[in-house]
Amino acid sequence: MRAEVALVLKGVDYEKVPQDLSNKSELLLNSNPVYRKVPVLLHNGKAVCESGIIVEYVDEAWPSADGDNLLPADAYGRAMARFWADFVDKKVFDALLGTLKASKGTEEEKAAAEENAVAVMSTLEEALMKGKGGEGPFFGGARMGLVDVMLVPLLVWLPAFEELAQLSLPWANKLPRLEAWFAASKAHPSTAVLPEPPKVSEFAIKVFLPRFAN
Repeated sequence: MRAEVALVLKGVDYEKVPQDLSNKSELLLNSNPVYRKVPVLLHNGKAVCESGIIVEYVDEAWPSADGDNLLPADAYGRAMARFWADFVDKKVFDALLGTLKASKGTEEEKAAAEENAVAVMSTLEEALMKGKGGEGPFFGGARMGLVDVMLVPLLVWLPAFEELAQLSLPWANKLPRLEAWFAASKAHPSTAVLPEPPKVSEFAIKVFLPRFAN
């Protein structure tokens, strides 16, 4: 999802080659022999792997003439964008996956997982408030940047987690800036490439829930 949104934002034409993850193609295995997983970007006969690395590669390989890139022009701005992109990668989705795992446990486990998810989202809320301020709804200000692209899969993953884990985050009361981010991101043309939430829920039911059954 991140790779596709980045390509759309930079106006790059691309061909999408879906993969059967239960029967991985030779193309995928040869392109990513280390992790053997998607996504992989093939460009000029070379493979680039891992979603965050692909997003930054796309930003550098297809620079915008007007400077409208995913990463800020200044070194400190780039460092901060990479810091929060790393936070999204390591904390946000793990916290939400934890609520799904806890949904098969005790009430105490469910409450602890939900509390952790709210705490992680609250940290992200503070980062969004301290970022570009009144310049726009995104981490990149008026336009989407690296952090927004890294977080964008949440648009379809969160409804799946909320449904399957019976999770309800306090958006209106505690996370108003993130709520505005969701609205702006859903309305952004680049996110039209994302799958529908029911498809993501189906994937989660097939892949994640069986892992937590015991």
